[in-house]
Amino acid sequence: MKAHRRRIPRLTWFKLAVCICLVAMAASLFTPYPAQIIRALKGEPEQAPPDSGTCPPQKSPPAEHPGQEEQPITAAPSASGKEPGDERLYTPWTPERTIALPPVQYPPFPPVLPTRPAEGAMTHIYELARGLNLKTQVNFRPGTLASRDRETKSNYQMTLSLNVKQPKALTKKEDILKLNPKLEPMLPGLSTLFRHARVSPYYGQIYVRKQTEIRKNLASLLKLLDRHNYYDTETILETTYPDTGRKLLWLQSEMDVVSDGSDGDRLAAMPDKILKSSFYQPSTSYRWKKRTDKPNPLLKPWQQRLASYKKTLEKAPAAEKTALRRKIDHAERVIEELKRYSFLISEYDPFIVVPLGVVNQSTPFSPQFGDYAVVIVGDKLYPALVGDAGPRYKTGEGSLRLSREINPKAGPYSRPVSDLKVSYLIFPGSAEPEAGPPDYEKITDRCRELLNEIGGMGKGFNLHQWEDLLAPKPPPAPKPESGGTAETPADKRKKEEAPGNKPAPAPAPPASPQTAPASSAAKSAA
Repeated sequence: MKAHRRRIPRLTWFKLAVCICLVAMAASLFTPYPAQIIRALKGEPEQAPPDSGTCPPQKSPPAEHPGQEEQPITAAPSASGKEPGDERLYTPWTPERTIALPPVQYPPFPPVLPTRPAEGAMTHIYELARGLNLKTQVNFRPGTLASRDRETKSNYQMTLSLNVKQPKALTKKEDILKLNPKLEPMLPGLSTLFRHARVSPYYGQIYVRKQTEIRKNLASLLKLLDRHNYYDTETILETTYPDTGRKLLWLQSEMDVVSDGSDGDRLAAMPDKILKSSFYQPSTSYRWKKRTDKPNPLLKPWQQRLASYKKTLEKAPAAEKTALRRKIDHAERVIEELKRYSFLISEYDPFIVVPLGVVNQSTPFSPQFGDYAVVIVGDKLYPALVGDAGPRYKTGEGSLRLSREINPKAGPYSRPVSDLKVSYLIFPGSAEPEAGPPDYEKITDRCRELLNEIGGMGKGFNLHQWEDLLAPKPPPAPKPESGGTAETPADKRKKEEAPGNKPAPAPAPPASPQTAPASSAAKSAA
C-alpha cells in the first residue's frame, strides 16, 4: 500500500486578503476615523483638528437685562487688503463678564395626600372649616342615562378651593405703636431698635409651615387651621443695639396658654385632674437634673399607663398593635425623663413657648432654652424664661402663671390676649451656663440688665416682681394680746432668770416616802 500524503493547507489569495483587511480594521481603532464615521452616521458636524488653530463658534450668553443685546464685533481690514476675518476664531476664548444668577424661587409645596383615611366619625363641614368664610354651591346639569353618567368620574365631582391672603411682616415703628402706643415711653431705645431691624427668616418659614399644614389637612378633609391661628404672627424682627452689640429677637403676636410641666423636688403632689389627664404633658423643654430623691408626682400615673398599654397589646388585633407600640415607646421615654430630670411648672413658673423651628437653631438670633425674655402687654413688663417649644407653625404662648398675671380670667382653654398686641423681647445667648430651678429675683435682675443694654426702661416703668409660690412659708407671727405685745415662752424664761426677778424660795415641805420619788422624777425631767 502507498502511504497517504498529508494534506497541507494552501495559502490562497482570498485568505491573504481577508487577513490584511482584519489587520487594517484592528489598526483603524487607534485612529480618529471610527469616531468621524460615528459622527457622520449621527449627523453631527465635523470637528476641527486640534492643531488647526481655530475654535468652534461659541454661543453668545444671554443679555443680563432684556433689550440689552451685545453689539456685533467688526474686524479691522487686514493689511493685505483681503476681506477681514473674525479675530475671535484665532484667539482663545476668555470670559468677559460674570453673570449673577437671580435667587431661586421654589414653587409652592404640592398638597400632601393622606396615606389612609382618618378613623372615626366624620364631622360637619362647618366644624372642619371653623374660622373660614365658607361658601357652598351645588350645580345640577342635565345628563344622559344613569348607566352612562356613572361611568364618567367628572360627572360627580367636588372642587375644593381655599383663597388665603399672605400677610407681610411689620417693619415700621409707626405700625407697632398702633398696636401698643405705650411702647415708645416704655422703651427709649425703640427708634434705634427699629432703625437697625430686619425681618427674620423665621417669619417666612413659619408661614410656609402654616401653608403646608393647611394643604395637608385640606386634602384629607380634616379640621383646618382657622383664621385666628393663621394670622397669629404680626412680625419677627432681628435687631442689634449699636452701642452695646446686644442682639434681640422681637416677636409680635397674641398669647395662648400652655399648662404643662412637673417637678417632684419643688411640688410633690398635684391635683387629680392633672394626674388623670391624658393631655397634660409632664415635661418642658427646659429641664435640669433632679436634686433630691423625691419622686415626680406624675411618675406613678405614667407607669400605670405603660402597664395598661402592655396588657392591651397582648390581646389587641394586628391592626392596632403598631399604634400601641408607639404609645409604649413614648411612655417609656417619659418615665425615664421623670426619673432623671425636673421641669418648669406652668402654674407656678413664668415662661414663654417658642416655635420648634425657631429655638435651638444655628443662627445668632435663635433663642435657646433658658434664655431670658421680657413680655410687654399694655404698660406692664413681665420677666420670663424661654421654657418650652411649641408647634412649628404657631407663635405666641405663655405659661399659666404668666397668663393669669396678665388676665386673671385666663385658663388652659381661655387665652389672656386674643389680639396681636403682645411683644416678646427675647435675648438670644443670655441663658445661664447651668440649668436649674428658676430664681425669681435673679430673673428680674437679669432682665433689667438686658433691657439696659437696649436703651433701658422709661421713667415710671418697672419690671414685675414674681413671688415664689413654692418656697417654704415662714411660721406665722403670734397674735398680740390685748393691752400689749405677745410674750413668748423664751421671753418669759429670760424675764424669770433676770437678776432681782427671781422669787424667794418657798419653805420645803416635810419629806415623805411617797413624795420623794416624785420630786426626783421632776428634777430629772427638768
